Formats: sequence, structure tokens, C-alpha cells
Amino acid sequence: MAVIFLPLLALVHQCIGSENVDALLKKRPSWSFEVESIESSIKNALHKHKLAGHDFELTEEMLRSDLKRSLAPGATHIPRKVGDPKWQQDPRNVPSTFDAREHWKACADIIGHVEDEGPCNTDVPAVVASVMSDRYCIYSNGTFKDRLSQEVMMGCGALCTGWPMSYYAWEYALNHGLPTGGPHGSNKGCAPYSYAGCNHTGYYDLTGSAQKMKSCQVPFDLECPTECTNKHYKTPLDKDLRNLTCFYFTSNDEFTMRNEIMTFGPIMSSVHFYNDFLEKPKGIFQRKENRKFLHGLKFFKIIGWGVEDGKKYWLCMHTWDTWGDKVFKFPRGENYDFIEWRPSAGLFDNMD
Repeated sequence: MAVIFLPLLALVHQCIGSENVDALLKKRPSWSFEVESIESSIKNALHKHKLAGHDFELTEEMLRSDLKRSLAPGATHIPRKVGDPKWQQDPRNVPSTFDAREHWKACADIIGHVEDEGPCNTDVPAVVASVMSDRYCIYSNGTFKDRLSQEVMMGCGALCTGWPMSYYAWEYALNHGLPTGGPHGSNKGCAPYSYAGCNHTGYYDLTGSAQKMKSCQVPFDLECPTECTNKHYKTPLDKDLRNLTCFYFTSNDEFTMRNEIMTFGPIMSSVHFYNDFLEKPKGIFQRKENRKFLHGLKFFKIIGWGVEDGKKYWLCMHTWDTWGDKVFKFPRGENYDFIEWRPSAGLFDNMD
């Protein structure tokens, strides 16, 4: 791995997308990045996985498929943000517990919400729209309290019936932006979400589920709106957009991940999706014996961290209404189920 600065754009172009990284490095030359080849990242991740004695099998092909959904087509390297002058350099100045809802009280209602993904087969648009909403509220010093539209992200930056492709969601947010939106049935913002929450566990034959919500039925892919779907909203869609300035992978080191959250707001992450993640855990998540791998990745946002009974955890938010308040705790600092392997985020102008 290497730390890079502005002059090495040729290599970085192969990493995540040239337009994004050019803008990132030109606007934020004080940041620094580690660059690692995809193959090296996969081999290192599998080696650490085995050293930790984790009891489930992962293959190079599984990890390569995961990265393919996170990187630009043809990418050969992964750049991770590892330095920022706004970060706390002294670990003693980074608290042992942190909740973004409490730190940015004016944005607490926004940060404490992730829209249910509804019947769509991807949680990425819900999480990206939610992280953008959080960070735009923080960027505005709490004066902007609307949510940015999951409806537009789902119709324009993702496929309702497709696998989650986080790179394209972030790229859409950068190049096109999102208008305001709101939860299903809220009549808020330019484009509120069309679909109600539903019982996602029905996909996986979870026997004995006590959920009373209607099972999800995957619809056709949503159209990309060209005008506000809320007829009562007066601002035209093209005048209501908020664009990211950049998006990036954060470091996979938990100290720098905490720095990123504490400085700019929640981030997006994911874990490999097993059946013991279908129901909300009590306390900090622990793997169940004989668990079954379902498919790919489960995405969510991380809003803070803490320590419980001597064990470190991330404070996270799920995208399923069947989880009640959606808040859960996940082990921190050991790349448990690969939660620290590919976290990502984006910024608006002048956030730094």
C-alpha cells in the first residue's frame, strides 16, 4: 500500500472513477489516501479472516464479486482515505462512546431514520439517501431538515430488481444529486417514497416469524422521475437538487472510521448476509451456530460506537421497519463479518 497525494492521478483513475477522484484530490489536497490493488486487498482480507479463526467460509470469488459492486468498471485498485487535518490525531481526544444523534442534536431526527427499502431488492439506495440526508443537515448546521429522496435514487441510480451496486448510487449522487423526499405516504418533499415498508424476511423462508407486516413483492424497476411526484411541492425537481462534491472509501481502520463519523457524520457499510441477520439481535450481534449464507451483502449506516460489558461495538441503523427502531450494535475493531472492509461516504461543498 502507498500514501498518495495530488500528482498520482494516473494510478488513481483506475481506482474508483476518474471524475470523482480528480475532484476529490484537487479540492482536498490536504487529505491522504492508501492505495491497494484489488487482488492484494482480497488476499489480505482472507488471510486476516483465517487468522481470526472465523468459522464461515469465504472465497476469493465472493470477495471479488463484492468489490465489483463497489468500484467503477475496470477498477484495479482501492483508494481509502486515511488522513484529514480535521481529524483528531490523539486517540485520547476521540471518545469511547459516540452517537451522531446526540452530537448533532439539530439533525437527530434525520440521523435517527433510514427509510425501509420497501419491496425493492436492494438496500443501497435507502442507505446512500439516508447518509446524504444526515450529512447535508450537518453541512447546513441543522437548518436543512428535509430528507433527500430515496425514490429518485432508486429510480435513477439503482435497479429495484437488481443487486446492490453502491458505486453507481454514489456516482449518481455526485453527478446528478437528489431532490428532497420523505417516507411513504408522507406527502413531504419533491419525491417521497412510493412503497410502504414490508416483511423482508419472507424472501428467506424464516420459519416462525412473528412479523405482522405484509410480505414484500418485488415490483418492476422504478422509472427515473423528471419532475416532482408530490404535486403539492412547489419547487421544480431540477431546482431542488443537492449534489455531493465527492464520494470515497474511508479507511478500514476503526480509529479513522470513528474520526470520519465524528467529523462529518454517518457512513455506509455492509456485512456478508447470513440468516442470523434476519432478526434484530439483543445486545451486540453475535453469530449463531450453523448459520446459513443467504447472498451477497447487507448494507446499513453506522452512526456511532460504544463499549458494552467490555466489548467494543458500532452503533448501526438497518433499513427494515420489521426491526422496530432499526438501531443495532455490531462488533467493532475486528472486521467482524467484514463490516470494516469497504465503508464509504460522501461530502458536500465546504464540509471540510
